[in-house]
Amino acid sequence: MKRMILLCLVMASCSSVTKGPDPDQAYENAMDTGRSAFELGHPDQSESQYRAAMDRALIRDDAAQIHDAGFNLATALLEENKPADALTALDRTGKALKLRQYSQTSDLELVRSAALYRQHDLTGSEASALVALQSPDVGIRNRAAYLAGLGASDQGDTAQLTRMEALLAPSKEPAAMLDHQDLAARLALLNHAPALALEQAMSLTQKRRDAQDYEGMRRALLVAAQAAEAQGDMNTAAALRQQELSSRSVQQTGHVERASITVSAVSAPAAAIR
Repeated sequence: MKRMILLCLVMASCSSVTKGPDPDQAYENAMDTGRSAFELGHPDQSESQYRAAMDRALIRDDAAQIHDAGFNLATALLEENKPADALTALDRTGKALKLRQYSQTSDLELVRSAALYRQHDLTGSEASALVALQSPDVGIRNRAAYLAGLGASDQGDTAQLTRMEALLAPSKEPAAMLDHQDLAARLALLNHAPALALEQAMSLTQKRRDAQDYEGMRRALLVAAQAAEAQGDMNTAAALRQQELSSRSVQQTGHVERASITVSAVSAPAAAIR
């Protein structure tokens, strides 16, 4: 999601000694083609491939493949800014996995949190993020902390935002460090330190841009605008909001860029497409 929340998930490599089951070539081809389209910035094309992969996984009755195809499909839909469709895909995947008693779904909760955040369902987004926060995978936990922190910031919950910012503070992983800077800027704003918030948000804007995380860049621009407003600099705030609107408008008119899953989904990569 240089991508939201959605987090470096790596598939296990095949053993060179023990021969495993024969692969379903149609599934593998669909997943590979979907990944290539996604990485080239065409999530609409990857969507159709991941739907085909999901169908093959269901035919094969392979829980792990159902999980992977469902995760990728939901991520692609989120990249297309279709959070409602992403949630539908997650529900379908979750039901199929529950039927097969497959429980490794914390990454799906992460995508769900990002989709709900896009729909401004802050309560639901936080609930899913807190579930994902229990994952044994540090990448998932870091992104979950970020998503929970975003929701806390939007609700003015300084205590929760402080907890999530503290969880990310020790990480030296580049994606988590950027997410930490985002939460730190928001915390400074809530703690009535707009000058510090503006400095951190503007620095983050450049870093998100360099990482081609344009969704994250737009979030940073809005934090910077709020900080400028808090200082009474309405001209700067208006300019920053116009910059954010210009970027978002181009994306919404069909020129979709890669973004965090996170909210771009999220997810630095919030999630690695399989």
